Amino acid sequence: MSYQSRVVFVMLWLVSLLVVGAFASAQARREPGAVISGSDIGFRPDGWNGKARTGTWLVRINGEWVEAQTMMKAVPATR
Repeated sequence: MSYQSRVVFVMLWLVSLLVVGAFASAQARREPGAVISGSDIGFRPDGWNGKARTGTWLVRINGEWVEAQTMMKAVPATR
């Protein structure tokens, strides 16, 4: 391989890296969606499931929206 062909090969390789980098950086970044909220509880819509809206429940703690998690408690059927 001659010196000139090596230089051309390296230049084409660098250009291909730049093109791939441009495509990768052009991918849509997911910004947090708008929150439908009251004063301290809210809902962030994510999508649709038929006619039903899907999303995440949020609570406001120290001015920041935090994802709410449910906790199942065992309750005896009889006392």
